[in-house]
Formats: sequence, structure tokens, C-alpha cells
Amino acid sequence: MKKIILASILLLGSNAFGQTKGSWYLGGSAGFSMGTTSQGGTTVKRSSWSASPEVGTFLTDHIQLGLGITSGGTYSDFISLNSVRTLQFGGTVYSRYLFGDKAFRPFLGVSAGYLFGESRTSSGNNASNIGTINASFSAGFAYYITPRISVFGSVGVLGYTNVRTQTPGVPDLITNDFGFNASTLGNRFTIGMYYTICQGKSKE
Repeated sequence: MKKIILASILLLGSNAFGQTKGSWYLGGSAGFSMGTTSQGGTTVKRSSWSASPEVGTFLTDHIQLGLGITSGGTYSDFISLNSVRTLQFGGTVYSRYLFGDKAFRPFLGVSAGYLFGESRTSSGNNASNIGTINASFSAGFAYYITPRISVFGSVGVLGYTNVRTQTPGVPDLITNDFGFNASTLGNRFTIGMYYTICQGKSKE
């Protein structure tokens, strides 16, 4: 019995779990955080959330092309003063090249996206329009738990972000950021789950 279990484990690790040309998948990622900041008699309550459902396909046995619908928001409550709420929606298109055909597959990827939305304060109900453009190069890994269920983790990102905030009666506020982050710890490590809804033709 032990030999059968061991053989099954070895077989699991050596099977070509990588998806093939023509495979389609669904997946995405989501997050939520909350906290407070206090100084003297002032307390700020903060919360943020994000949700990014995705759909994609394999153009070849190694090249993945996907589209994500991105949404996110933040809320900051300045006790006894006012609150600020932001909400953004948009989309991201990406492509990845996956190496190998086993259960564990490293990848390199590129992506580009656009978000639009607004920031609104409760005091005077003032609103500002926000537009965000981003592009990035990433490195990470994919692990196929089963031939249909996989986990993708990103451990390094080289990216550019442009944010334009437009407030009536005020000159536009434009922010440009360019940077590189690589880590297996902290908030630069992100994970997404995928489920293959349609498998391509098996490799010969």
C-alpha cells in the first residue's frame, strides 16, 4: 500500500499538468483590509478592498493571454471631521510565458491596465475624478494542484503607474511612479486562483 501511495505522489509531480493550447480558465483574486491610526485625540478609521475576476486562454502550450476586470475602493473616516471614500473600476490585459510542463511552472509576464473612478468627501460632498494607467513586468510561478485547479503567485514586479486627479477649480494633480519590487514576503507577494473550464487538446 505504501508503495502505491508513493508511486501516486511521484506520478502527480511528474505529470504534464500544464495547460495546453486552446484551454480556457476562470479565476482572479480579492482582498480586504482595515485598521486605525490615532494621534492625540484624533482617530482615523481606514479600510480598503479589491476584487479582480479574470478569464483567459492558452494561445500555445506555454503562452497565456488573459483579461481582468479590476475594482477597488478605500474608506477613511476622520472621527468628528469628515470621511473620504474612493471607488475605481477598470480592466487589465496580460500575457505570461510559462516554462516547463510539470505541476510547478515558473513564468514571466507583462500587463497593462486602466482604472477610472472618483474620490468623494462627506464634508461638502466634494468629488474628484481619478484616472490610473499602469504597466508592469512580473515574475512568478504557477502550481497545478490538479489538472484543472491552479495557483499563480507573483514574487517580483517592475512597473510604471500614472495617476491623474481632477478636481473642479483646481489644477490637475498628476503622479508618476516607476519602480522595482521583488520579495517572497510582505505585500508584494500576490496569489490568484484559477479553474480550467475547457481543456485544450492533449499533447501527443
